[in-house]
Amino acid sequence: MINKIRLEELSKNEILAFGEKLEILTPLKPITQKLGKKLILVCLSDSVENIKNLEEIKKSIADEVWLILHPELYFFRDDLYANVLIELIKITQPLGFFFPANSIGTSLAPRIAGTLNLGLCAHVNHLELKNNKIIMARPTFGENIIAQLKSTTHPIMATISLGAFSIKKSEKEPKFKEVIFPEDFSWKSSINLKKFKPFKKKRPKLSSAKIVVAGGRGLKNKNNFQKLFELAEILGAEVGGTRPVCYEGWIEEERMIGISGVTVRPKIYIGFGISGAIQHTEGMKDSEFIIAINTDKNAPFVKMANLALIGDAETILKILIEKLKTS
Repeated sequence: MINKIRLEELSKNEILAFGEKLEILTPLKPITQKLGKKLILVCLSDSVENIKNLEEIKKSIADEVWLILHPELYFFRDDLYANVLIELIKITQPLGFFFPANSIGTSLAPRIAGTLNLGLCAHVNHLELKNNKIIMARPTFGENIIAQLKSTTHPIMATISLGAFSIKKSEKEPKFKEVIFPEDFSWKSSINLKKFKPFKKKRPKLSSAKIVVAGGRGLKNKNNFQKLFELAEILGAEVGGTRPVCYEGWIEEERMIGISGVTVRPKIYIGFGISGAIQHTEGMKDSEFIIAINTDKNAPFVKMANLALIGDAETILKILIEKLKTS
């Protein structure tokens, strides 16, 4: 059941989270409980039917879901979406407003923070409460340092790294409220959408993959690295890589695994030629079973593996693909 409520009647000083990426609720829930606040998920769409993951949202750990519905919200236009959320912030004065660190979240959050002259912490991968203050952690200085930050402006604003947290479910359905904006609110956007062409490229599903095969510089070159895709097709796996190979152009950055990339928790993680820098291992350390292929038996990645094959990553990859094809 969805109750309609006017914007000015909404509860104030709560903690808000934007969008349908429900994993960002996970680190926020214990903080809201300790502070005695509500955790509220804010969704924008043209209709209830077009809200993504609606059935999953009904099982989410949010206390309430605020739906802002209008025909002009059918397509994402960052100026209009930002104006809607800015109006919401002005009226409800939340303690914090958190966004997923995806393309939409990283477009909206800076616009809103800049307009309201607020601080913004980007790509947070850990949150905790100290002395009733929300402390946010994120990588900095080339991922060599984990900085702990607190906001001096309110609401606290941050984007939360996707894949850093698992999605938690609740047996109790959150309360759904459709937010009615004032009649004089402008739903106009300065962006005139001429044509919409769906994105056809298949996006990697690293964060939910059961098997991940990943490579590092030990694979020597891009041609060798591309053989990981052949292995992945055989195993029904996703392909990932370390930061150096992404920067070398061997693989697109959306497949980077690590602190500033994707966090994965597969049942099986197979790493070819990966040394094990903390910037990478922090993004896959919770894998159930880790297999390392490396020439260096003392490499950090080898030491953390459940099974290690000491040898040339390029050679072992070729042999493995041949064996699997003929088996």
